[in-house]
Amino acid sequence: MIERHAGRMQIVCECGAAQRSTYARDEFDVMVADARAEGFVIEKIAGEWAHTCPDCAEQAKRSKKGSLL
Repeated sequence: MIERHAGRMQIVCECGAAQRSTYARDEFDVMVADARAEGFVIEKIAGEWAHTCPDCAEQAKRSKKGSLL
């Protein structure tokens, strides 16, 4: 999700982990690029944007490994 506070914004995972910096409204593209550089996975799932931190992304990757589904 993208959280906004006092005119600044940052990407936050559902687990609560947030990217290191906050960004002004006109820095949206920089925010997304920095989040990806930090290892966040940003994808659209069922019409909604999902922002997953590196730890949660790795956990999801491990849990899917070896699965038949």
